[in-house]
Amino acid sequence: MPKKSDSLNEINFYDDENHFYEDFWKTRKYEHFSEVLAINKLLKNKHFKTAMDFGGGYGRLSDTLLKFSDQVILVDPSKKQLDIAKKKFESKGQKIKYVLLDKKDYIPSEDNSLDLLIMVRVSHHIIDPTKLFKDIFRAVKPGGYIIVEVASNAHFLNRMKLLAKLKTPSKTPVKVGSVANGIKDTTPFVNHNPTTIIKQLEESGFKFISKLSVSNYRSTYLKNKFDTEKLVKLEKLSQKSLSYVNFGPSIFILLKKD
Repeated sequence: MPKKSDSLNEINFYDDENHFYEDFWKTRKYEHFSEVLAINKLLKNKHFKTAMDFGGGYGRLSDTLLKFSDQVILVDPSKKQLDIAKKKFESKGQKIKYVLLDKKDYIPSEDNSLDLLIMVRVSHHIIDPTKLFKDIFRAVKPGGYIIVEVASNAHFLNRMKLLAKLKTPSKTPVKVGSVANGIKDTTPFVNHNPTTIIKQLEESGFKFISKLSVSNYRSTYLKNKFDTEKLVKLEKLSQKSLSYVNFGPSIFILLKKD
């Protein structure tokens, strides 16, 4: 595991020359559309002046954010990913601002300046997010919203495996997985308990609004048996209902700063 510090070398995992993050998503269309669906649901009928896509990589979800905001600030510690995003969105002009993150547990924004912040596919790289959550609270305006995605250790399949051993999901982060797709072996991968994350966000000052269970049918068998369109239709029908039991491997949480 990397030591905790503000060194850029310890957070820019996706600058690795052997890793191609866009390629990772080519076989994950179902997961991508499930996440877009969740954001659309959580932000329905809302509009913001400034939205930050924190840890947004090459801007996979930034296009979705543009539907709900006048300007998107795309923040990532990887210069490689931001350069890809700049080419991807060159026609968007000033609607997207690119910021290279240069230290941990920090939001590169003035106090009370953001109307919306989303943090998707980031929590699994953060062992202790409490300092970051406090800084997010500092940067978001009163009345502003955040969406935090949790890589969950309490999803249905994991609960069944633990139940067979007469155990329950850990309340603390659990190290998972292995080095994948060329990412260097110092990269942390952890799953969190959604209940713990919600408590930490509330202790930082945010008010819980709602949550959705996302990528509920993330299964090689299901993705081979059914096409993406059918799985997304099923996903659309079940994200809210399955959220009550934290069914899926990914939980999207909407909170507000009063």
